[in-house]
Amino acid sequence: MNAIKVETGKLAVSHDYSEKWQQVLDLLAGIVSIPAALIMRVQPPQIRVFLSSRNDGNPYEEDELADLGTGLYCETVMSSRGELTVPNALADPHWCDNPDIKLGMISYMGMPLIWPNQDVFGTICILDRTENAYTPEYRQLLAQFRSMVERDLRQIYNDHARVQEDAALRAEEAERVRREFELLRAGEQKALQALRDSEERWHFALEGAGDGVWDWRIADGGIFLSTRCRQLLGLSDPAGFQLWQSGIHPDDLPTVRSVLSDHLREARGSFVVEHRFNKNGQWIWLLGRGMVVGRDEQGQALRMIGTYSDITARKEAEAELQLLNSHLEERVAARTAELKTAMRQISIAEKQAALARMVAGMAHELNTPIGNILLGSSQMQADAADIARADADKQLSRKRLQDFLQKAGETCELLQRNSELAGDLIGRFKEIAVDQLDQPRRSFHPGQTIAKLLRALLPPEHHPGIAVTLQAPEELVIDHYPGALEQLVSHLVANSLAHGFDGSDSGAIRIDIVRHGDEITLRYADDGKGIPPEHHDKVFDPFFTTRMGQGGVGLGLALVHNLVQLILQGQIRLESEPGRGAVFIVTFPAKLG
Repeated sequence: MNAIKVETGKLAVSHDYSEKWQQVLDLLAGIVSIPAALIMRVQPPQIRVFLSSRNDGNPYEEDELADLGTGLYCETVMSSRGELTVPNALADPHWCDNPDIKLGMISYMGMPLIWPNQDVFGTICILDRTENAYTPEYRQLLAQFRSMVERDLRQIYNDHARVQEDAALRAEEAERVRREFELLRAGEQKALQALRDSEERWHFALEGAGDGVWDWRIADGGIFLSTRCRQLLGLSDPAGFQLWQSGIHPDDLPTVRSVLSDHLREARGSFVVEHRFNKNGQWIWLLGRGMVVGRDEQGQALRMIGTYSDITARKEAEAELQLLNSHLEERVAARTAELKTAMRQISIAEKQAALARMVAGMAHELNTPIGNILLGSSQMQADAADIARADADKQLSRKRLQDFLQKAGETCELLQRNSELAGDLIGRFKEIAVDQLDQPRRSFHPGQTIAKLLRALLPPEHHPGIAVTLQAPEELVIDHYPGALEQLVSHLVANSLAHGFDGSDSGAIRIDIVRHGDEITLRYADDGKGIPPEHHDKVFDPFFTTRMGQGGVGLGLALVHNLVQLILQGQIRLESEPGRGAVFIVTFPAKLG
């Protein structure tokens, strides 16, 4: 017999398997907290959404088709037969134009699904609307679900191959019998011997494979059971239809009768049924196959032949897997609750630490002006007391009075200067601590707004050595807070002048503004001395400065961080190396909701 070739593209997946996979997708989407979990099936020249998680916000519908060759995530997974993780397609030039972005899916993790003969079935994947690097735990979870699906694919493939093998064996045997009958006309003894040889081969093929053969005479209800079949059923004597039927589990009997009745009525192909059977007081699982081999003139079935296979081990394995899956869900839920509790505790600790740093920084900065004020006022009080005593004793001279007045003026100037410094510190501290959403919001051209601001901040006649470059689309219009954007750029320019260029009047500043979908990216870069890596996590903290005692307060970049998060509702990150300048990348929505 030729090797069986299974056409995997035409293999059907039963409702039981697809329902189990559907439960896996729903569970996966819930655990990972993402809008879409999919099983895709390739059907060249297209790929089909075979199953889709049933949760809110999932834009993918079952049986939805997409053309191949359009740059889909899943197409790369199938062609490479490897895993693929895309944390943020918008930030990845290779993926920023893929079709799934139109549905809002910017992050992806997927793995291939392979048939046992190495044909590609499709993919199992998850997608998210936000940037998601997907943790190793999520990858391991997706890999476990993929293994479960591939085990089912292997079972589907083997069952179909077994059916094809049985059909091919019967067809080959039928052809052999036909030839033997033709030889019978030439020599009866030779044909009879060949027939006996054929029967022995047929018997060995079935009995040797562990299957039992049954032959049912429908008219009188008699059933012939092969030796192996009697062993499977635990029967020692020949049995009739009623005895065989009485051994089937009561819960399975209606299904067996229905499948058998449908086959007897239509008689197309063969019937396949799984059921439990009482073998010597213990329930075992059997896989039964059969077909009608004889009918009367009216088309009524007279005889059926079939086989039985013991599938108890497979059923027990499926039950064990189902139990493991239920326990896995419980463990994941418990672990998720623990992680949420830990994250709340970390958040509280971070807020307390940030508050402590801000209070310490504020106290440190206010200590000098307030100390000067106290010193000056106490000195003036002492001098005034001396003048009063001299006047009372009639010893106050004109020169002494003039010296007192001069010193009092100097002291008042000191008090005023330090009071103004303390007031300025408190005002800038309020900018850090208070929400500034009272700024006016309107539609404007960010390129024009920033260009006008740069001309005022860095006029060529005052900063001839500063080269400024601004790139922004002329047609770009956003609905936002222009005042917040101006303050943001002003603080970044001030940071470059004071720290990047180290007070010198030479350097280069470049600002690029681009739009990707509904998001604006502002890239600010200077070619100054850069920021050491050990300071990257501190530069946005209030009162952090490397110029303590040199006029640096440490509030400029803290204000920038506050403006980006509170008003622009975006994110900011720093890229810098010593000697290679600093780059601040700000992303925020083009239009507030």
